[in-house]
Amino acid sequence: MTSEVTAFLNATDEKAVAAFRRLLLSKQLYLHGLDHSMKAGALNKMIAVHNFHNAIEIALRAILLHYEIRAEKQLNIEFEVMLNEIDNYQAFKDKGIRLPYRQELRNLNQLRNLVQHHAIEPESTTMDDWRVFTRRFLEQVCQTYFGLEFASLSPLSMIEDASLREMLRLSLLSIEEDNFKRSLTLSKIAFEWAGQAISGFLPYEGFLSSFFITSGFREFRDLRDAFEKLAEKTRRAEYYAALLSSGVNLVDYKRFESSTPSVAFTIGGSPNVQSLGLLELSDDTARWVHNFVVTTIVHWQALGLAPCIPDWGKEAAEKLIGEGGATFS
Repeated sequence: MTSEVTAFLNATDEKAVAAFRRLLLSKQLYLHGLDHSMKAGALNKMIAVHNFHNAIEIALRAILLHYEIRAEKQLNIEFEVMLNEIDNYQAFKDKGIRLPYRQELRNLNQLRNLVQHHAIEPESTTMDDWRVFTRRFLEQVCQTYFGLEFASLSPLSMIEDASLREMLRLSLLSIEEDNFKRSLTLSKIAFEWAGQAISGFLPYEGFLSSFFITSGFREFRDLRDAFEKLAEKTRRAEYYAALLSSGVNLVDYKRFESSTPSVAFTIGGSPNVQSLGLLELSDDTARWVHNFVVTTIVHWQALGLAPCIPDWGKEAAEKLIGEGGATFS
């Protein structure tokens, strides 16, 4: 977590934690809507508008509850009433704080109602406007009402394995230090280690890996090498199949692989990183990769896969964390 997020959560109590989770949910809904808004088809545009509106509504509820403007049981109110009650809150009026983009909020609410009640397809030409407006609104709400940067909101704190969580914290810190190479590398290694949880659920794959040892072909080097390559390809195919069936989007995974270095592990468990010079080193890419890894690990946890650092990688992970990821600076 970033220092500002840590300070926000530690400075107060459970109310701050609840607000952070609501804002995090708001961001995830926005990202889900953003993904659909980039795809063709009427249904994708309708889902995008719904998610943009839901993201904004969750953020508004976070304000109402955090500042105790309304109790949770009293939140069954119309969208416009929510806006008015926030702007009419005396503490905000005294500071001259008002919600931004009031007219755009009304327009989005009207469009959401048309989509929900009449299945109206949003105009394709307006999708970019809704993408930009929703993000800007959420950015200003997070900063103005909670002192948080929208970009810092991450489900990182929900990762159960302490070592994976620390590696990804270092990855996020590297982004803030403009060390995108280190961030991408740490995110990729964390993903590869966490992915071992999937391999643990695969059927026993002893046939191909042991056949050439027990079949009397040990002295035939070419034949042995062929079986080794076949066994490795089979293992990778099984892994990719399990990865996609776990809910990882194929397009996202392709983007992830093309945006991160190649990583292999030595017998001792240390990561061997290659292809760093071919990467696009930018803030947007590093943040997308970091978010992809964090949300994927949290999703795997929800499936009961228990992603963690495998035993063979724990010593290397401790060393990597102890160095603060400096190896890949």
